Amino acid sequence: MSKFQKIAGYEKQKEALAALVEVFKHRKKYELKGATLPRGIIFYGPPGTGKTLFAEVLAAECSLRKVHISLSDSASENSICRKIRKAFLQGARGGHPTMIFFDELDKLLPNEREEYYTDRSKTILAQLLTLIDGMEKVNNIVFVATCNDYDDLPETITRAGRFDKKIGLGLPDASSREAILHMYINASPAHFEMPAEAITKLTGGFSPAALKTLVNECILCSDDHNFVSEAKIREKILEIKEQDIPSARSEQSYAVDAVRNLGAFVIARAYSGSDYVLSMENGSACNDFLNAIIENAYYAEDEDEDDYDYDTHCECDEEDDVPRAKYTVCSKNDCLAAITALLGGFAAEELIFEKIYDNLYYTLRAADNVILKMSKCGMLGFCAAFNDSWTYYYYSDSFRERFCKTAIQLKEECYEKAKAQVKKNESLIRALLPVLIQRKSIEKEECEVLLAELGGIVS
Repeated sequence: MSKFQKIAGYEKQKEALAALVEVFKHRKKYELKGATLPRGIIFYGPPGTGKTLFAEVLAAECSLRKVHISLSDSASENSICRKIRKAFLQGARGGHPTMIFFDELDKLLPNEREEYYTDRSKTILAQLLTLIDGMEKVNNIVFVATCNDYDDLPETITRAGRFDKKIGLGLPDASSREAILHMYINASPAHFEMPAEAITKLTGGFSPAALKTLVNECILCSDDHNFVSEAKIREKILEIKEQDIPSARSEQSYAVDAVRNLGAFVIARAYSGSDYVLSMENGSACNDFLNAIIENAYYAEDEDEDDYDYDTHCECDEEDDVPRAKYTVCSKNDCLAAITALLGGFAAEELIFEKIYDNLYYTLRAADNVILKMSKCGMLGFCAAFNDSWTYYYYSDSFRERFCKTAIQLKEECYEKAKAQVKKNESLIRALLPVLIQRKSIEKEECEVLLAELGGIVS
């Protein structure tokens, strides 16, 4: 059984992990091509999001020997540096592919401005940089680390050549929370009166660790017939929220999440009156209709290519004859609105903070997936057949060149629209910001009342 089955949800991050596994499993093939394998990989995100699990899956899938740098009983910089040197020496012995694993790296290093809180931080960083740079002479080692706050790591260690691959694991979105809940609930004989879908809507902001705790607490409170009532589930959800199990996050990180989604929200709500929950979930357009476009653009169809019938998987609008995807009937304007909403979060961060904090990779990748889906539906003037791969990397060189040029242009246009819309609603975003930070999520009915009180969204 694949170790990937231990990870529920986080589909985009699993895709990035699978790409790494492919490289390390077939390292000789890539080395013969002249490629250099990643020397450093970092998994970052709030506590309880599965960073260590991702590292363990990588090691297991690639048959990497794991050397763990344990600092639990180390107090001085000398003892820590000795352990780090010992781990690298142990990894180099024998030539067997080895992962040197350093958990919670950010706890020992100075911040991004390289302000050294202690001499110990400076010494440890210098030792680590020396050993990472020395890995060029040893081709059997990969250095893997986790951290909670990637943005606070010093630039000297995060630059390319030291950490070549970076995978962010934020708090799970709705689809990931539902998958995680299903995994833990299905592993127990207990019967939950509330389905996972309903529990998902009440657990915004929960980490995977908090979701696991929730399910376990419910099972412990089940009756003699293994039944867990809705009242008991709601009670445990409230308890966990009060205990703040997901993470003890900084006020700044909450503000960034809130601003990002408020930026997406003012664009999405102006475009569509669909159902929504205004929350701080990662990767959300805060609009069910636009979220469906984004999610359906990501997932490939399951049918075999030989059995694929284009006509049964695409519909045409009678007015404009534009082919449209079966799973989300939408227009070109709908798709562009989804992209604009995605980029609206970064436009809002740039406006409010004069800086973009978030990792852009997954948002831009999601936008590319929507644009690829538009091409498959004939919305761009050139078409990619449905039975090809869902990612543009596997198309012909000529298609990729045309696609990338078009994608860059569309994203630039959408970002300009996003900046204009966010700017017009700056006062509304600032007014809603403290409310969203305090509440974490606001249902549509209540949010509409707030919007009316604040004068509504300016289109």
